[in-house]
Amino acid sequence: MYKTTKAIGFATALFASAATANAESITVSVWGGFFEETLAAEVYPGFTEKTGIEVKSIAQPEDSTWMTQLMAAARAKKAPADLSLVADEVLIRGNNAGLWAKLDPNNLTDTKDLKEGYVKLDDSNKAYAVGALAFYTTLVTNTDYTKDAPASWADLWEDKWDSKLGIVTTPNSGLLEATAKTFFGGYEIMQTREGLEKVIAKIAELKPQVSLWYRDEGQFQQGLEAGELNAGLYYHDVAMLSIWDGKPIASNFPKEGGILSNAYWVVPRDSKNISATEKFVSYMSLPETQALMARKLGIFPIVPRDSMDLTDEEFSAVGSEIEAVKVQTEIHLREGDWLESKYQEMIAQ
Repeated sequence: MYKTTKAIGFATALFASAATANAESITVSVWGGFFEETLAAEVYPGFTEKTGIEVKSIAQPEDSTWMTQLMAAARAKKAPADLSLVADEVLIRGNNAGLWAKLDPNNLTDTKDLKEGYVKLDDSNKAYAVGALAFYTTLVTNTDYTKDAPASWADLWEDKWDSKLGIVTTPNSGLLEATAKTFFGGYEIMQTREGLEKVIAKIAELKPQVSLWYRDEGQFQQGLEAGELNAGLYYHDVAMLSIWDGKPIASNFPKEGGILSNAYWVVPRDSKNISATEKFVSYMSLPETQALMARKLGIFPIVPRDSMDLTDEEFSAVGSEIEAVKVQTEIHLREGDWLESKYQEMIAQ
């Protein structure tokens, strides 16, 4: 599932190279709306103050559209941005297509603070992506309907939601993984199509309780806040914004964990500002920068908790120390069209 509510703008000069004659300026593209606006106002100025490098911030469209535009730009030997923020699937597809520039790990001085696995290296020990942040999808509830926090993802299958559940229509939302972990002992069952069909069949048991299958996260949020929905899957960081705004919502981490997704910084291969992008990536990896993004954006930091000054309250507002449900991106890419077809067939029946 991708953050379409955060991807509301397009890079208007897509095919104009982001590189400039002045290496002290870079263009950075991220999901649009509140997310991009907050990074530009609250985070990027600290990088400019530290390095003297100005940041031009632009909003990029939702992931599948952005992937198409990145590929078109690469064919034209243009860089739509010097850096781009992408989710796992775009990262892998773009790397397979040779879209990303290679960075020197020796120049990524502060990425040492990142948790293991967030610096992606190729066979020649060059970095083609660096972790930017993580975000959770959780089991959210309308507190006017129930004050009790669900203890497990299995609670979704209980006949207690007054047939007002909201479930995402795409198979990469993390629900497949949460179902596999909750009812089938882990992700191994997802390695075969026969196993995937069993997991989809389990999700089909939810259908009598589902009143909204959604792609538009804003539609779900509006329905939950208005009491038209009682529970469902939603982004934790966006739900927290509603909670802080006084809406009757709770974001709950079941005992099996919230669904954790990652986003990465990548440099389109035709960027001319490699040195400046390496400095930017290093700055964004600092514990103090990660803590700032947690406070301002509600994202989950990807550095060890003890390296930051987040209070217990601040940390619990953005995530959980419960082992997370991990989206099996390689499986979704491998099974692609077949899995999408089976999932949509289940919804339509």
